[in-house]
Amino acid sequence: MAYKSKSILQIVKEIEGSKVFLPALQRKFVWGKPQIELLFDSLMRNFPIGTFLFWNLNREVANNYVFYEFLREYDQRNPYNKKKDGSFLNPEIIGVLDGQQRLSSMYIGLQGTHTEKAPYMRWADDNAYRKSKLFLNLLSLPYRVNSENIIETIEEQNFEFRFLTEKESEDWVYRKIRQQDENGAERVNEDNMFWFKVGDVLSWNADPEFDIIIDSFIKKCKNQKQKDIINAKRRLVKKTLETLHKRISTDQLINYFEIDKQDLEDILKIFIRVNSGGTQLNKTDLLFSTIVATWDSGRDEIEGLLQKINRKGDGFGFSNEFLMRSCLVLTDAPVLYKVNSFKSENVQKIKNEWKNIANAIEQTVELLVEFGFNQSLLTSQNATIIIAYYIYKNGVINDTTKLDIKKYLIHSLLNGIYGSSQDQLIAFLRNAFRAQSKDENGKIIFKLKSNHFSFEEILKFELPSRKSLYITEIELDNFMSYRKGASSFFVLSLLYPNLKYKEVQFHQDHIHPASKFDVDNFNKIGLSKEMQDEWLKLRDTVPNLQLLEGRQNESKNATAFKVWLDKKDESVRTYFKISNFIPEDISLDFLDFLEFYEKRKSVLIEELKKVLAINNNAQLTNQEYLEKETIADED
Repeated sequence: MAYKSKSILQIVKEIEGSKVFLPALQRKFVWGKPQIELLFDSLMRNFPIGTFLFWNLNREVANNYVFYEFLREYDQRNPYNKKKDGSFLNPEIIGVLDGQQRLSSMYIGLQGTHTEKAPYMRWADDNAYRKSKLFLNLLSLPYRVNSENIIETIEEQNFEFRFLTEKESEDWVYRKIRQQDENGAERVNEDNMFWFKVGDVLSWNADPEFDIIIDSFIKKCKNQKQKDIINAKRRLVKKTLETLHKRISTDQLINYFEIDKQDLEDILKIFIRVNSGGTQLNKTDLLFSTIVATWDSGRDEIEGLLQKINRKGDGFGFSNEFLMRSCLVLTDAPVLYKVNSFKSENVQKIKNEWKNIANAIEQTVELLVEFGFNQSLLTSQNATIIIAYYIYKNGVINDTTKLDIKKYLIHSLLNGIYGSSQDQLIAFLRNAFRAQSKDENGKIIFKLKSNHFSFEEILKFELPSRKSLYITEIELDNFMSYRKGASSFFVLSLLYPNLKYKEVQFHQDHIHPASKFDVDNFNKIGLSKEMQDEWLKLRDTVPNLQLLEGRQNESKNATAFKVWLDKKDESVRTYFKISNFIPEDISLDFLDFLEFYEKRKSVLIEELKKVLAINNNAQLTNQEYLEKETIADED
């Protein structure tokens, strides 16, 4: 059968008319705003946007399967499609097998909204999320009129599509840009803007009167300069609107191939074949598709768990890929798998064991919250999978095992052992944790070798690819140069093991406040330019950081350290110094920062030696440790 085509307007109307849906085997929408903006730029330039694969099926058959609606209002906090409830209205429907991301992007850009967290704001803060729509700046167009009075495209410049809030689109009418003249001198120019809501193109008739539309824009202008520029660029603006209307409403840009098979098993085979050849879906996405294709509530269960664990504590960013890999590991399925090796018994076991799998993963995330982790601090999600495996296999969780689990996790993250060959490492650790036996029916089962998580035992493993959990003396010194961030938190959390991270929010606080490290203060104490640079380099590193309860941090704020501490009672001062590793008999004046820094650095290194695995003890080889282990399904 040959490819067919239709306009973007047609497919949007079909989505609106409840004719086009997403089969449950499709993953969630993952494109970000820049990808959507670039897609619309490609549409304007008439670049190829790829082909689509549609599944035609009649209503009676469709009612037997699970479908989802297209996202109209994307929200980063809940980026999931709504399940189609009830019977289908149309006698025939279309399921999108390939092209979901592109169609969803067009639909959101034309009909919907996109909400995501603003940079540098907290994940748990609802005010950090902005609902935006797609706009096009009509005063920054990649067109110019050449010497023959012909409009030509400027290839190196994009159409400026941008997701903005309604208020931003109205208020953001100019920006300042820095440019250099012919002599290299810098000057600041004012660049005017007018933002057109892209979705308005859907309300135009088949033959719009563009001059009338442009006149309506002029009436909405905030100032005379905006009006003058639109009039001056009227010809370019008109060409832009004509092109946009043509691309959306007239041109047949949706080129698609239809499949009429009614059986889901046939569709799943086609879906895997289509997606395994390219880069659209990875293997865990395909496993997800295989699971939910025959599990009616599978997608809701999986996405529900993702929402639940990502809302814990100060927020996490666990992905569908993390859950799928966890499912394979926890159910003792092959970790290193091929696209065409999804065994039905593996899928069935995941479905049957889902409650226990979800419980183990949720308990693991609860531990992360207790350890003080959140999305920005957990630099490798895969480092937690072996913890979930231990919990899933009924490992004991008490104060002792929690401490060892935390040591394993922090050593893993500090050493970055999950940076490459992750599947191989996870498979090795799982083998090292488990023992193989047979049940009463002769079926192979796996249990933990020990129900107590022991970091000391893990240190005996010779990890694959020359990876190691040990810390060297040189690395200890390097830890001191970590700047405020995830890695510095790992180091500090080892020094503050008894803080109740789950109950109280702790900040990485500057002991000598960051605000004191300015030119005025430097000049007052007579620092040379070289020393000023040195102090600024040391300001945000571990020896000048501590973990402080949020309320204490806010009260301390920019107060000089010595002044803030001197206001405390003597007993409080003594306790504070001991618990925060402040050396005795040392000046706390800002003037003596460098001496304070070096002495506290020495104290911290000695303390870390007590809690980190420093000595390179003799390790067992893989063969020695696993010589009696024969795990056939890892071959």
